[in-house]
Amino acid sequence: MNKNDISSIGPIVNKYNLKPLSLEQFGKVTKVVTDKGIYALKSISHKINPSFPTFLQQLFQQGYTRAVPIYPTVEGKYLVYHNQKFHYLMPWLKSHTLEHRDDHYLGFFKEIARIHLTTVSKQQINDENEITGHYETIIKKWEERNQFLERFVVEAEAKWYMSPFELQFCTYFYETSLASSFARTQLGKWQELMKERKSFRNALTLNNLSDSHFLYDDSGKGYLSNFEKAGYASPTNDLVSLYYRILKKYPILCTDCLEWFEAYQSRFPLREEEFYLFLSHLTYPEPIYRCVRNYTDHKQKKSEREHVQVLQRAYWLTKNIEFVSVKLLEAEQKRKEQGEEESHTE
Repeated sequence: MNKNDISSIGPIVNKYNLKPLSLEQFGKVTKVVTDKGIYALKSISHKINPSFPTFLQQLFQQGYTRAVPIYPTVEGKYLVYHNQKFHYLMPWLKSHTLEHRDDHYLGFFKEIARIHLTTVSKQQINDENEITGHYETIIKKWEERNQFLERFVVEAEAKWYMSPFELQFCTYFYETSLASSFARTQLGKWQELMKERKSFRNALTLNNLSDSHFLYDDSGKGYLSNFEKAGYASPTNDLVSLYYRILKKYPILCTDCLEWFEAYQSRFPLREEEFYLFLSHLTYPEPIYRCVRNYTDHKQKKSEREHVQVLQRAYWLTKNIEFVSVKLLEAEQKRKEQGEEESHTE
């Protein structure tokens, strides 16, 4: 550890009455070996909600213990502001290994379900217009996106020579439209069921989930970390976020994704309308829309080749989601049919 490292981290670690002996950087997290043990010091933007540690305290008070704790300073503060960033200290835990990938995701999904189960609350809907208004707001947003993509295709096909990006998107447009239609159908099912249910569930959601947020202690127990964007919302938000991360790769038929969903359901079963809400937001081709929007707005300084690569990855993600969503829908329909058969035999 050099003097520059000491000068940058020293004022922060001193707040915890610790003396740093060595450092190792892992992205936003610094592994800090001190005179009193090994810790993880994370640096985050000053724009983050500084009250997020309260969610952790609430979880612990409710009896949930599988979250990575944040240590207070000697002054009792959970965040240290230094050099225009917030910093917080945690115990140092290990990440998963590739050979334990399946067990890792099974445990990850189960812990997300446990947090939802621990924090869930039911909210009544007194006015049916609330449901209609929410549905129409989402549909309007999707329609505007669809119209934008349609105009892009029409303008591209009117040219003598399309750019590589335009040509690539035109080949994807039909499937993109099908994905959009599928998402809209699922949202319509959600709306109809909500009119009968007249209530919805909120739970603490971590949002922006990644498998790197599930860590292990020396005994192999898993703990959830990164509550920086936590808030109360539909539990389906976490599932959409997680599947986006898992399926953002080369084309793959992720049969394990179905097992992980069942693991979640075994701890915290989604209500029928929640299932359709989850499917609708999962399958709407938002990643493809963002690619085209970024291409036309020129906000990202990418070459034509880079834009094409990003679009291709978004298409792969959409197709991976298509496989998983169809299989999940088939499983849900089979479950309903079995339930109906059992009710008839009683």
